[in-house]
Amino acid sequence: MKNVTLITNTNILDIEGTIKLSIKLSRLGLKRIQIREKKLNINKLIYFIEKMKDSIEEGCEIFLNGNIDLAIEHKVSGVHFSENTIITKKIISEKRILFGRSLHQNTKDLNPNNIFSYFHVGPVFHTLTHPGEPTITNEKIINLTKNLDKIIFVGGINTKNAHKLLKYNFGGIAVMRDLLLSKNPENTFLNLEEIINGKK
Repeated sequence: MKNVTLITNTNILDIEGTIKLSIKLSRLGLKRIQIREKKLNINKLIYFIEKMKDSIEEGCEIFLNGNIDLAIEHKVSGVHFSENTIITKKIISEKRILFGRSLHQNTKDLNPNNIFSYFHVGPVFHTLTHPGEPTITNEKIINLTKNLDKIIFVGGINTKNAHKLLKYNFGGIAVMRDLLLSKNPENTFLNLEEIINGKK
């Protein structure tokens, strides 16, 4: 079954609102939350991580953007890296947590047999998170989905366009605004799950 990942952004929905949303969605079967907070100070980020861990349903993974030491210290599931992150020996040898990575344009030298549990591929649609970035080409998507498992599509995905992804081989989608800004996020989440699994 293809899954939906929630990407956080407390500039859009504050910490307490995001935690409430995450509780609701984890009860509906949300499998992964990516804490993507570039502007929170360290104390607020730690509070956010710990509150999230204590609140969501067991079985929902938490991936923290970029910070291995913080992820290990606070015992989250994994770390999500940008495509430009240099993969060091420390990262390769780390066995206590999982790793995911974003792929936008620099995909040429990617080795599918590596340390990553999943790859965020996109943006597949125009997105306000990366307003100047071109969408990934159809040719590149096809090439990637032929050669890689665990593709998670990202970028501008919502209930109106998610069906366009069904022609590709992929493992799920990662969504920010369509869930954070939804007036009925539980319904949005369930609709997204049904769409990407070809049930709607």
